[in-house]
Amino acid sequence: MLYKIKAQSLQFLIIVILISSCAKEKNTPEPTPSPNREYELYIDFWNPTGTNPQISFDAENSSSEIRIDFDQTFAGVAVPPNFTQVIIDNVRIIDGNFVNFEIDEITAYEFRNDINNWKEDVEFLMEYEPIGDLNVVLVLDASASLDADFIKVKDFASNFVTKIFTETPLAKIGIVDFSDVINTFPLSGNENAIIQYISNIQQGPFTTLYEAMNTGVDILQEAQSDGKSILTFTDGTDNNSNPAYTSDYLFNKLTNDSSNILINSFTIGLEGNGGVDKPVLENLAANGGVARFPNSISELQVVFEKFSESIANVYNLTYIRNQQIIPDTMPARLKFVFKASPK
Repeated sequence: MLYKIKAQSLQFLIIVILISSCAKEKNTPEPTPSPNREYELYIDFWNPTGTNPQISFDAENSSSEIRIDFDQTFAGVAVPPNFTQVIIDNVRIIDGNFVNFEIDEITAYEFRNDINNWKEDVEFLMEYEPIGDLNVVLVLDASASLDADFIKVKDFASNFVTKIFTETPLAKIGIVDFSDVINTFPLSGNENAIIQYISNIQQGPFTTLYEAMNTGVDILQEAQSDGKSILTFTDGTDNNSNPAYTSDYLFNKLTNDSSNILINSFTIGLEGNGGVDKPVLENLAANGGVARFPNSISELQVVFEKFSESIANVYNLTYIRNQQIIPDTMPARLKFVFKASPK
């Protein structure tokens, strides 16, 4: 009898705990989204004649999440009646988890020697604007080493195209596919035609990686747009390019482009098939680009999706200041704090 009473009490206690747990779970609020994050960009600014402003970046102190060509110096112009402006093109914010961020606000500061501290600058501003006129070239490995996985690769590439056009309707996208031969589809705003071209790509032997990437760079350098990006996918190493085309040749071509708009270069190396050369692909992720190395087809799908967001979500920054003469030997030290939220 005593056993039955204890058993009934235990059963009652379990029911009470379950009810309490369910009530607590029901009343538990949904997790709130992560708050906006802050990233910092440090700049040196000089204007020796009052009408030829220039800026360079302090990469050591700037946040690494701000993807930009930190080695580049940007020159600006005089703007009537007494202003100057410098445009910094193709800027993205991508964190260590390859999450892309939207800019919500930029606050400008200048280091003042008289107070030995940073002071918020309310007169000279950093404006930001998403780029709508975007050109993208997708360089796709169609070598036989991908086997049946190539069908999925084409699906990922098609979804990439759709996402770019969804985010940036005025974009133009071109395709360069390669194996033993290199084929191209020119820059176009016709989403259906691009996807149809991708679906018809056929596999072949060998990997003409460097020449194919060079073709993609040529397409972008010859085109006019406010933003330019190239995304290169491969599952192997180059084994069929003309010896004149090397990874160093491509890096120099990307980073020493004489045009005003540098190409952001992103690379993907699928491991486990032909064996990718990580240092090469990391080096070719130039001008603020990123390299990723997924281990499986499912991971590859995620990378294509993340890169579609990163490539589509790109900004031009414009720093506006007066025509005060500032010698290059004593540049103004500027800090810009970006408030940004995950896309």
